[in-house]
Amino acid sequence: APKTPNAAVKKPGEDGTSVNALEVRVGADKVDFVVNGTVVHSMPKGDMVTDGIVGFRVNHQLEAMVTGFGAK
Repeated sequence: APKTPNAAVKKPGEDGTSVNALEVRVGADKVDFVVNGTVVHSMPKGDMVTDGIVGFRVNHQLEAMVTGFGAK
């Protein structure tokens, strides 16, 4: 999906930080990408190609703290 702004994404505050909860919800027929409880993108499950590996990528200019990471 192209990069697009969304009001669900919290912007950094005066201290330069923000906290956003990210989820990928895989259903029977579709995949929803969720930020802070709001679906920001959906796609047909058949369009997603994966080999079963789960993970995340963080840009080298970004400090990130990950909590509650898991797959089920």
